Amino acid sequence: MMEPPEESFYRKNRILIWSVFALVVLFDATMASLFAYPGNDMASRYAPMAEAFAAGDWRAAFHPRFGMLFSAVTGSISCLTGLSGFRSCQVAALLFFWLTVFPLWSIYRRIWDERVAAVGCLMYLLCSYLTHYSYYGLRESWKTFGIALGVCGVLTIFQSPNKWRGYLTVALGGAFLIAIRGDGAFYALAMLVVSAVLEMAGADRLPSRSFLGGLLILLFVSPQLVYNYEMLGYPVPESRHAVLLKKIGVPPAKTPEVEVP
Repeated sequence: MMEPPEESFYRKNRILIWSVFALVVLFDATMASLFAYPGNDMASRYAPMAEAFAAGDWRAAFHPRFGMLFSAVTGSISCLTGLSGFRSCQVAALLFFWLTVFPLWSIYRRIWDERVAAVGCLMYLLCSYLTHYSYYGLRESWKTFGIALGVCGVLTIFQSPNKWRGYLTVALGGAFLIAIRGDGAFYALAMLVVSAVLEMAGADRLPSRSFLGGLLILLFVSPQLVYNYEMLGYPVPESRHAVLLKKIGVPPAKTPEVEVP
């Protein structure tokens, strides 16, 4: 008589795993609520932009220096809940800090096993350095989520180069990074290059799916490119890219509303 297959580590311990995760969420939410003093960047930039979005003041809600998604998400939270801009930024930062656990779990499980994945995710959740950024309401937890999502997609392509899921995950991670921070464009480009190399090596074809993933990224961030084109004269993700283009002698495509330094 055949013995039943052994249950996976997650299935045997899923109640404990989810209970620990819930306790961490409760602790983080409590600690963030007790943190009542926003930093300089939060008080002068992020919180006012979120509140401006909630109030429908689009010119104050967006700025070429910052990704549009940050203001859109934090402003929506402020509008729906009535929270201040600072508290809305905290809520968003904590949400993406917690959501990062899911792509991290997939990464650890693909490279090692579920036991290592559980320990690795717990170490991530208990990392005070990363947690403090969430308490401050800053964009670092968003960036971590985007990188983890992109790396998860790259690993999926490495293991299954003929499936679309990995390419779509890389595209979502890259678009998310660009829509949050200017340096996200370099991370997105690096992930696309790696996915293209893996596609050519693993599927023995031209990187057509990686190319389509790049087009999908451009589609996702097109509102930001259009906004910066109108404001800066350059269809770039962020104002620092326009500064770089200006320094190397590339003229703006149109007369900008904001002078690039």
